[in-house]
Amino acid sequence: MRRILFLALLAACAAAHAERADRDKPLQVEAQKGSYNDLKQVGVFTGNVIVTKGTLRVTGERVEVRKDPEGYEHAVVTGAPGKLAQFRQRRDPSKPGVEEYIEGAAERIEYDGRAETVKLLSRAQLIRLENAQPRDELRGDSITYDSRSAQYSVDAEPGADGRVRAIIGPRNAPPAGEPMPLRPAPEVKR
Repeated sequence: MRRILFLALLAACAAAHAERADRDKPLQVEAQKGSYNDLKQVGVFTGNVIVTKGTLRVTGERVEVRKDPEGYEHAVVTGAPGKLAQFRQRRDPSKPGVEEYIEGAAERIEYDGRAETVKLLSRAQLIRLENAQPRDELRGDSITYDSRSAQYSVDAEPGADGRVRAIIGPRNAPPAGEPMPLRPAPEVKR
C-alpha cells in the first residue's frame, strides 16, 4: 500500500517523458576493449565504458549489450569496484523554457529498449533536474524508471531499515535560476 501511494505521488509530480527522438537513435558504445558476436547480437565491452542512445548516456566499467529478434537494444552496465555506474537522459519539455533531465547512479544499471525502462540496482539514486536544479530525488536499493510513463518505483534493501528516501519538489517551483529549497536526502544505510 505504501509503495502504491508513493508511485501515485511521483506520477503526479512527473509529467514529462523521455526524449521521444531517442527511440530512433543508434546505440553507440565506447570502451577500452570489446567484442561483439554479430550472429548472436551480443557484445561485451570493458574499461571506461560510455553507452549513448540519443540523449541517453550510461557510463561504467563493463557493459553487455544485446539486440533482441525485434531489434530492441538491451544493456547491463556495472560500475568499477567501489564505484557506481551512472546514467543521464533528457526528457521532452513539459513547460516552455524548462529543460528536464533524469540522472541516476547504482552499482548495476539495466536498460531495456523495448520497455523503455532503466533499472538501478544496489545503492540506487535518481534525481530529476529542471534547468539544472534538483526537483525530485530518490534513494533505495533498487529504482525503476519508466521513461514512457515518467513513473518511478523504489524499493528498500532487504534486511536494512526497510525504508526508501525521497524528496519531492513543489509543483509550483520558483522561476528558473532561483535555488530550490531542497536538501540532499540522508544517505541510505548500508
